[in-house]
Amino acid sequence: MDGTPRGFFINPAVNSRVFGILGETRTLGGAVNIAAFNLGIAVAPWVGGLLIDAGFGLEVTAWVGAAFAVAALGSTLLDRFLTRRHEAADPGYGRTVVSSRSEEVTAAHR
Repeated sequence: MDGTPRGFFINPAVNSRVFGILGETRTLGGAVNIAAFNLGIAVAPWVGGLLIDAGFGLEVTAWVGAAFAVAALGSTLLDRFLTRRHEAADPGYGRTVVSSRSEEVTAAHR
């Protein structure tokens, strides 16, 4: 591997997913999404460092990375399960109609 942080490549796809399902709260959802990425970027090395300091050796960092990957997979599977449940209850779930605020105001004044 060339050292490129490949985990960052998923960020646009996750943002697209968040923006697609949140409707009018897209901005808040995007902010929380980025905050979660930053939290993971900070917490994983911290946990690895704590375990190295506790005497588990450098090998423990691989296990920390694997644990965070499993947690990410779990959240992905949970998202998929919840999305299917919502789609079954509401066929229009997740389909966001994007409209400009000025278009809404203009249409209301006609």
